[in-house]
Amino acid sequence: MLNKIIHIQLEAAVQVSLKMEADEVSGARCHKTVIVDNLDAPHLSWLELFYARWTVVFTLLYSFAAMLLIRAKYLNNVDINMTTSNAMILMGSLLSAVLLVVTVVLDQREPFVDLWCNHFIVYHFYFIAFTTAMSVVFFLAHSCQDLLNLPHLHPDRGMRF
Repeated sequence: MLNKIIHIQLEAAVQVSLKMEADEVSGARCHKTVIVDNLDAPHLSWLELFYARWTVVFTLLYSFAAMLLIRAKYLNNVDINMTTSNAMILMGSLLSAVLLVVTVVLDQREPFVDLWCNHFIVYHFYFIAFTTAMSVVFFLAHSCQDLLNLPHLHPDRGMRF
């Protein structure tokens, strides 16, 4: 949905007319959105939109890598070393915090004309940030267990010594 936000700079769009499809013709929602680079208007700037798109992409890649590591740990008895766990904590915390900031900015500025589209994208971003934070909690617990030499829980055999 972030790709449906059209960004126009005022200097380049002095004599340009923009033709957009109507929602009835296209059959899809969230199409009538134009973001103009105006300092007085409460819209997203080009840089904020760029950061929002790439933050979502990197967060989804992080979630995929975290899912692979968690599955390898519990299905194949692969031990995650401390360096990998700390790197996942750092990257997940950073991505989750940036995604929360992006979500708050999107919620305040409401780039879509349709209110449903604004709520959909904001709640979806909150969900992605929450799941990323949960994987950070998993890696944080794993690091604490390794640091304190506590026994790990295994789903099939209980505690592993």
